[in-house]
Amino acid sequence: MMRKHLIVYSVILMLCACSGSSTPASEAAIPIENDATSEPIKSTDNLAIPNNRESSNYNILILGNSHVAGIESLLTEIFSHDDANKAVNIDTRTGIFLDTIVNNESIIETMQNKQWTHVILQGQKYSQSQSVLYPVDATITWIQRAKEIGATPILFPEHPLAGEPQDAVYVHGIHANIAKKQHSCVAPVGLAWNQASEISPELTIHQADGNHATILGKLLSSLVLYETITGKSADLLTFSDTLPGDATTQALFGQVASQAIINNIPCNF
Repeated sequence: MMRKHLIVYSVILMLCACSGSSTPASEAAIPIENDATSEPIKSTDNLAIPNNRESSNYNILILGNSHVAGIESLLTEIFSHDDANKAVNIDTRTGIFLDTIVNNESIIETMQNKQWTHVILQGQKYSQSQSVLYPVDATITWIQRAKEIGATPILFPEHPLAGEPQDAVYVHGIHANIAKKQHSCVAPVGLAWNQASEISPELTIHQADGNHATILGKLLSSLVLYETITGKSADLLTFSDTLPGDATTQALFGQVASQAIINNIPCNF
């Protein structure tokens, strides 16, 4: 226990040094071209975000492309380690962008025919060169569908490319702007990656392609999603030998996940 306290204390000092003068990502990353539409839409279809943090059981649907592969198993293990008595069911649809499945009847039925508590949405297209603004209508439609069934919609901005921390800020801003148009949660996944990379650049969280996550990177993303879903601090999780990484790495990831969420509140319930 003393060892974890020393680790966490050291990380807190480093995080304060990293983030003290930065502009919040939700403000800095919204593309200039979107400024005219950055105000929330006043619409009867813009329902409040359902708050399902205290649900007795979690039923979680994940929609996304290759970046959500492996998240289901890690989240399941994290939940089991946190509370073995809580029933958690997770279903994933991978290999897709949100706009390509917006009219997919099978996936729509999957969403509507079960009492999901949370719907995680990853796969909003964006331009890596930041030169093109892709439509967000499909993502907004999925958010609306989730809220209509009483599920908490959670946007999952993907992590940055290796060596490109500005990607995380840009992509988070796109999703923050969507959440202004249609109330939803935004998990600060990429921003947590930036903090972890700055503190411990020796950690291998990207695969060799510089794009996809290693199992360690997926753990970090999963911890951000865990805290966004539950409202419980990832920093308070104890070491698990069934999860990737040693005690020092897991403690670091828990701390940066929680710090990213403190700096960028995901859900405005």
